[in-house]
Amino acid sequence: MSSEKNKRFRRRTAWVALGGAVTAFALATVAVVVRGNTTAPAPSLASGAGGPVTEVGGGGGTPPMQAINDVWGLSSQRANCRMCHNVRPSTMNIVDATWAQRPVVFNRYGAAYRDLLFQKIAPAQVSIYDVPLRLKKDAARWPTLLASDSDGDGYSNEVELTFGSMPGRRSSHPWRPAAQLERWRAIIVRELHGRQIARLELDTRVRRVGPDTDGDRVPDVLERFVGSDPRRRNATPLVAARRLAVYRQLLLDAGVPIR
Repeated sequence: MSSEKNKRFRRRTAWVALGGAVTAFALATVAVVVRGNTTAPAPSLASGAGGPVTEVGGGGGTPPMQAINDVWGLSSQRANCRMCHNVRPSTMNIVDATWAQRPVVFNRYGAAYRDLLFQKIAPAQVSIYDVPLRLKKDAARWPTLLASDSDGDGYSNEVELTFGSMPGRRSSHPWRPAAQLERWRAIIVRELHGRQIARLELDTRVRRVGPDTDGDRVPDVLERFVGSDPRRRNATPLVAARRLAVYRQLLLDAGVPIR
């Protein structure tokens, strides 16, 4: 990497996009809390479903992307710099295209994340690359950021990140009504309380959940869950299939009817 690019990497006003992030959904190190409810379990997602092994989210090509992808279980294959940046069409890969554009343009969600990180969480830092990953993750789950609707599309940032759309783009939002998804989000947060989502992602009921008609790595049942079209590859949620499967199973276990 050239020295000039290294310099650009360390400029506070030109950090690369956040890739692609639940208040209580971070990977914890505490053990799963076994709940006292002994009622019969809800129907499993995986009963007779078969299909491909569901993808696991997290990671990313840059530290900001890794922070948000890890917290929200986003797919590193689908969540990219456009999560927080407006990038002009280019033949370059998305990271290089983001750097080549001057000035680097943040959408409203990206700008809110940037300002929160440097004004409240890590004010002594001058580059996002110097901010510890745990602090970037703190920003990704900051309550006021999540409660906001950065792009003004009627869906809170937290709802969009939970169900797989971009909180900084008005044209990107879930197809299900916002009120329904907000109710589901609240139930998911409640059901996750004190539990370790990484352990839940190992549950055999969420490893295989059925066929993937359009081959986009998100099985049909999960696309219908968030309201995207299982026959269209360009209608794929940003959240990795395994995380969506966990969310859906938590709702089923709580007795929520999903149609």
